Amino acid sequence: MSMETLSTVQEDRLLDYLDGRLEGTALFVLKKELESSEVLRLRLEELRIVHRALGHVTLETPSPPFVNKVMQNLHTIPVSSVLSPRNGLLLLAGMIVATGILLAMINAGIFDQVKGLISFEQAVPLQKYFHQSLPVISVDGKPIIKIMIALNLLLAFLVLDRTVLKPFFQRRAGAQL
Repeated sequence: MSMETLSTVQEDRLLDYLDGRLEGTALFVLKKELESSEVLRLRLEELRIVHRALGHVTLETPSPPFVNKVMQNLHTIPVSSVLSPRNGLLLLAGMIVATGILLAMINAGIFDQVKGLISFEQAVPLQKYFHQSLPVISVDGKPIIKIMIALNLLLAFLVLDRTVLKPFFQRRAGAQL
């Protein structure tokens, strides 16, 4: 017998002993092994603690209608998408409205005046690390808004693909089989 690990046969015999299913020669052999092995005795105590803790737990049995419902639905394929096509269409409509509002704002010239300079000279914590003057960056709001519109449209396409097109084509492929 190894000093570090127990075999599965020994583990099973300890469990049978705790359950009261060990008799005769097997019980005698286990008691002799317990007398000579500290590892086996320690493992028996560990299992005894677990056995006592689990002895107080009562297992609940599900009701027959629940079991029948589960058994009937075992062959069904679970829904893979959290987003339903209805929710996807609502999200898509919201994204299109937001894109339309941004485009209208660009056409109205709201972002034409959004220009400025970003100077790092005022950033006191940065002056500790940089001894030379930092560059001034010119910012124009119109290209930034155009990038936001492009990203919004890309996200809208992904939502359309995942919530509407993919389920539609999967159902169509399943119907043709």
